Amino acid sequence: MTVSSPPEPRPAKRALRPTLAIVGAGRAGTVLALGAHAAGYRITAVASRTPASSLRLAEQVGAVAVPGVGDAVRRAELCLLTVPDGCITGLAARLAAGGVALRGRSLVHCSGALGLSALAAARLQGATVGAFHPLQALSIGADPAAALRGTYVALEADPGLRPLLEQLAGDLGAIAFTAPSANRALYHAAAVLAGNAPLALLHRATELLVAAGVAADIAGPALAALLEGAAANARWLGAREALTGPVVRNDAATVAGHLAALRGDPATQRLYARLAREMLRSVGATGREAVAELLTAPAPQRAEEHAPTIAGAVRAGRTRAAAARHRPPRVGRRVASA
Repeated sequence: MTVSSPPEPRPAKRALRPTLAIVGAGRAGTVLALGAHAAGYRITAVASRTPASSLRLAEQVGAVAVPGVGDAVRRAELCLLTVPDGCITGLAARLAAGGVALRGRSLVHCSGALGLSALAAARLQGATVGAFHPLQALSIGADPAAALRGTYVALEADPGLRPLLEQLAGDLGAIAFTAPSANRALYHAAAVLAGNAPLALLHRATELLVAAGVAADIAGPALAALLEGAAANARWLGAREALTGPVVRNDAATVAGHLAALRGDPATQRLYARLAREMLRSVGATGREAVAELLTAPAPQRAEEHAPTIAGAVRAGRTRAAAARHRPPRVGRRVASA
């Protein structure tokens, strides 16, 4: 199988390179500003509710730190609102009511949950509006300018603005796709299930691994590395084809052993069984009849009566994990990383 590499950021075309302002100097604003600056865009203004943050980011990209959204919009052709979702509609309304000349300017929010209606007040005053949502857990790492390379960006925009946002996505090394307002909640629910829910599962799995006797400072990174490998396989093979494990292999004895071991932790046992049924639904029950029968049986039949319970071990593991978080690091100690 041939695996393609993430696209290289391409040089911005001057005809499609508007000046940019950033409102919100948190992780999203910082990653977008540094990425656009590295791609050749001119960042003219940065605004943030924390002046020190706007000043720091402005210095990094050669922009001016300004006190408010109106000042930022006046200095650029395209303004990116990288603020919390709950602030977006209010900012647009404040701009519309504040006398800022919006005709000929573009206002774009970076929310996954909101559509273009959040910017309706600005649109009524002549602004073109859009949504530019990186489908990625953004972090300011060693090279934040390259943080969006190979990721996907959900776009929605007024017709005249869309080419500019597609160009911006391409210049950041990202892949643009359409996420219409009518299905925005469904889109965002999918993003939460894929981007947030696995972390909750990872936390639960880490507690189990610690309960099994693995050191807390090994358990978390080790399972995170396992999750990274699974995510990489899913990217190139698709989630269904990337699934492995006892459910896929129709290994009913192993699944039964897991359920029995979790008998003393009913909440985790129910979670495991529910997810195992979801795996079975994904790959199909044909050829996996033994596992299917096990997962549809009443709970008492799934667990062996003589199986040890782990409720006490889980509690002890959580105590050890909490102690490890507060323990001073040992000098020269090697710690596994994901």
